[in-house]
Amino acid sequence: MPESARSVQSLNTVLEKSGSFASIQIVAQSEDPKTTHEFLKKAKSQIDSHDWVAYSQYSEDVEFLTRHRLLMLETEELEALEQDIKDAYPVFLAQKLAEAVGTDVTLSIRDQNAIGSSTTELDQHRINDLTESLSNPPAKERFFTTEDELTGVLVIWPKNGLDSLGEAKHMVGDARVITEKLIVEGGGKVKAGVAGRIANKVAQFDAVTGDLKLSLISAISLIALLIGLFNRSLISVPIIILPLGIGLIWTLGLTSLVIGGLNLITVFLVLILFGLGIDFGIHNFSRYIEERRNGAGAADAIAVVVSHTGVASLIAALTTSAAFFALMLTQFRAFSEFGFIAGAGVILIFAAMYSVQPAMIVVLERFLPQGVIAPWANENIAAENPSAATARNYALPIVLLSLVFAAAFVPRVSFERNFKNLEARQPSSLVWATMETDRVFGSSHDRALLAVDTLTELSAVTEYFDEKILTDLRTPTIEKTSSVLEFIPLQDLQLKRLAIIDRLNERAESLRGVDDALYESAMNYLDIDTIDMGDLPEALRRAYLGADREPGYLFYIYNSVSMDDSALAKQFYDDAASFEVSGKRYFSASEGFIFVEMIALMKADALKAIVLVSIVTAFLALLFTRRIAAAVIILTPPLLGVLVTLGIMGAVGLPLSIMNMVILPSLIGITVDNSIHIYHRFKTDGEHYSIAAIMRSTGRAAVLTTLTTLIGFGGLVTASMGGLQSMGMLAIIGFSICLIFTWLLIPGLLRFLQTKPRSIGGSLVCH
Repeated sequence: MPESARSVQSLNTVLEKSGSFASIQIVAQSEDPKTTHEFLKKAKSQIDSHDWVAYSQYSEDVEFLTRHRLLMLETEELEALEQDIKDAYPVFLAQKLAEAVGTDVTLSIRDQNAIGSSTTELDQHRINDLTESLSNPPAKERFFTTEDELTGVLVIWPKNGLDSLGEAKHMVGDARVITEKLIVEGGGKVKAGVAGRIANKVAQFDAVTGDLKLSLISAISLIALLIGLFNRSLISVPIIILPLGIGLIWTLGLTSLVIGGLNLITVFLVLILFGLGIDFGIHNFSRYIEERRNGAGAADAIAVVVSHTGVASLIAALTTSAAFFALMLTQFRAFSEFGFIAGAGVILIFAAMYSVQPAMIVVLERFLPQGVIAPWANENIAAENPSAATARNYALPIVLLSLVFAAAFVPRVSFERNFKNLEARQPSSLVWATMETDRVFGSSHDRALLAVDTLTELSAVTEYFDEKILTDLRTPTIEKTSSVLEFIPLQDLQLKRLAIIDRLNERAESLRGVDDALYESAMNYLDIDTIDMGDLPEALRRAYLGADREPGYLFYIYNSVSMDDSALAKQFYDDAASFEVSGKRYFSASEGFIFVEMIALMKADALKAIVLVSIVTAFLALLFTRRIAAAVIILTPPLLGVLVTLGIMGAVGLPLSIMNMVILPSLIGITVDNSIHIYHRFKTDGEHYSIAAIMRSTGRAAVLTTLTTLIGFGGLVTASMGGLQSMGMLAIIGFSICLIFTWLLIPGLLRFLQTKPRSIGGSLVCH
C-alpha cells in the first residue's frame, strides 16, 4: 500500500504510541506443571538477553485488579450488590448466631430497621458466590496456562520499529533456537514450539520462497530439456539460458538499488521475467539455426538475427516494458513496483541477450567441431507443407464466438473473499503451537486500535461505541471495547463507587466476632482508596498507556466477525475505521483495515492496469507499424485471450485474488511478443511470402516460448500456498488461450492484409 493511504498512516501513528502490534509466543507442554513453568522461566531468561526484545511475560500481576475489582464494577452493578447484601445481611447474621448457640435465632437491627431470622431461606447460590470471593485473599499472579497448568505460554513483545521480514525471521529464529536448546536440555520431557502473528508471517514467506525455489529449479530443468529437444541440440540450452540469467542478475541488482527488495507479489517476477526473457533467446536461436540451415555463414546468420529478429525483439521489448512501466501510474505499491521491475527487467534482459548471446555463438562456432547446429538436422523448416490450421480463415467466427462467450461469463467472475484460501499450509509445528496458544488465551480476535489524547476523549469514544454496540442490530461487527477506564475509572465515578464501598465496609464491621476470617478477608477488598494511572501494573500500563510514556491513551475495538472474510472485514472497517465523536474525526488502526483498503485499491487498479497496458501496447504497436490494421493484428490475440480467460474464470468459478491479479496485465505484456515477431517476419519476408511457412518457423518458435512460460508458471499449481496455486492455474489458462488465438487468428488476419491493395501498406519503423 502507498504510505499516503489512510490505513497505513493510522497504523503508523498508533504504532508510535503502542509499540509493536504483534508478538511471538513460545508454547511449552509437559506432564508436570512445575516442568512447564521451569521451561518457560528459562526461556524468558534467555530471550530477554536479545536486544530486540522489549519485554516478555508468562504471567501477569493481577493483585491490583482483584483487590480493586469492586471499584471497577459499574455503579449500577455496585448498587445492586449493596441492595443484595442489605437484604441478606440480617438473615446471614441470624444464621451465624444460630450456628453458634445451636438454636434458631431472630435478630433485630434497630438502627437499620431490619429483622432477620435464621429460618429464612436465602438465595444461597448468590451468598456462596459472594462469601467465597471475599474469603479468598487477592490473587497476586495469573500464569498463562491451561486449567490443568500442563501447557503454558511465554509472550514476547519486540521493540517498536522491527517490522521488516528480515527482522521477523531473525526474531523467530532466536525464539526457535532457544526452544530447541531447552527441549534438548530437558531430556525431551517438554514439547514446545513457536507461535504468534510474527511466526505465521515468517512461515508464509518461507512457504512462498520454498515454492518458488522448487518451481524455478523444476522450470529451468524442464525448459532446458524442452529447448534441447526442440532444437535437437544440447548446446542451445546454455546459449539461450545463460544470457537470460545474466539479465535477471542485472534486474535484481537494479531492484536492490532502487526499491530495496522484493515483496510477496514482486517476488514472482523471477518466474515472469524468466518466461518473458527466454522469448528473446528462443526467437534469436531459432532464426539463427534457420539461416544456417539455409546455407548462411555464422557471421551472416548473426547479422540477420540482429537486423531482423533483433528489430522485432526491440519492438517487443519496448512495447512490453512500456506496458509494464504504465503500471507505475497505479496507486497500489505492489503493482507500481511490479511495473518498474518487470519493465526494467525486460530491457536489461534484452540488452544481455543481444550482447552476450551473439558473442557466445561466435565463440562456440569457432571452438566446437560441429558448431552450434547439429549436422543431422539440416531440413528447411520454412519449406514444410502448411497445416490445415493455417489454410483456412477462421478469424471472424472465432472472434465473434469469443466475444459472445466473454460477454456471457466475464460478469460472473468473483473475487476471493477468504484470505485463508490464499495462505500456505502451515507446518505442523506451527499448527500445534497455535492450537495450544488458543487453548490458553482463547481463540484470538483481530482488533482495531485508537490513540486519543485525553481522558475526556477516551470517555466520549467509549460511550460512542457502547451506544453503537447496543443499537447496531442489523450488521453488528463489534464485540466489545477496552480501555484504561475499565481499570481506572474517572475520578467522579470513583468517588461515587467509593461511597457505596464505604457503606459496605461499615456493614462488614459487624462481622467481627461473628466470622473473623471472612471479615479479615473482606477488608482486602473494602479497605481501598481512589487509584490513578501510576497504580497500574507495568503490563497494563504498556497495553493502555503505550510504550512511549507520552500523554495519551490507547483504545481497543474488538471485532465479532472474521477478518479472514473480506466482506465481513469491510463491514467492521465501515463501523470502526473512521468515526466522528463530539465534532472530531477519529481514525483507528488495524492490519485488517490495510487489507480492506488494499483489496478496494487492487480492484480499481486491476482494471486500470489492464487498460493502461492495453493503451500503451496499442500506441506503441501503431507507432512502430504505422498501420492501424497491423496494430489490430498484433493486439487481437492477447486482448481476446484476456477476455476469454476472464470468461473461463467466470464459467469454472476460479476467483480473482490479490495475488493472481498480476497475471492479467502480464498476459498482454508477454503474449504480444509472439504477435510482433510473426508480423515482423511477415513484413520482412514480403507480404506475398507463404504465411504457412512463417507459422512453421517463427510461429513454431512462438509455441516454444509459450511452452516455456507455461512450464515456469505451471509449477506453481503444486505450491503449498493457495495464492500461488491460483496464479499458476490462471497463467496456464491465459497463456494457453493466447497461444491458441495466435495460431488460429494471426494466419487469417495476415491473409486479410495480403488481399488488400499495396497502397495501404506500411513498414516497421526500424526496418
